[in-house]
Amino acid sequence: MAYTVLTFFTRNPSMTPDEFKDYWENKNIPLMQALLGDLFPIQYRRHYLARIERKGFGGPANPDHPPLMLRGSPNDFPLDGIAEMTWEDEKTFQKFYKAIHETDTALKLAKDEDLFLEPGTMKAVVVGDSTFTGR
Repeated sequence: MAYTVLTFFTRNPSMTPDEFKDYWENKNIPLMQALLGDLFPIQYRRHYLARIERKGFGGPANPDHPPLMLRGSPNDFPLDGIAEMTWEDEKTFQKFYKAIHETDTALKLAKDEDLFLEPGTMKAVVVGDSTFTGR
């Protein structure tokens, strides 16, 4: 049975949202693929929050680039990206998880993450059941 994890990212404040996206797509993902090989997720979907340019209207993480809110406050969403990663099964995920915490790999990933993520803000959660309803 597929095993899915959602990870929530806040960009390094020194980057614009576009720079964050470019770094994640073109530097972090290739690094992970190179380090993890077959343990890289079978599906790695990235979602980027829509943002508007409005100086001083965002929360602390994005004062000039608040999310395009439909409900709630910009302070409710200090995030810039959401990753949905899926593996074949929990056993494969456990191998991935072990691999990313091995000393050499962990150091390389931590160094890379410091370049584009706000330190200490990444969150991750395992997805339980999922349902889908179409039109």
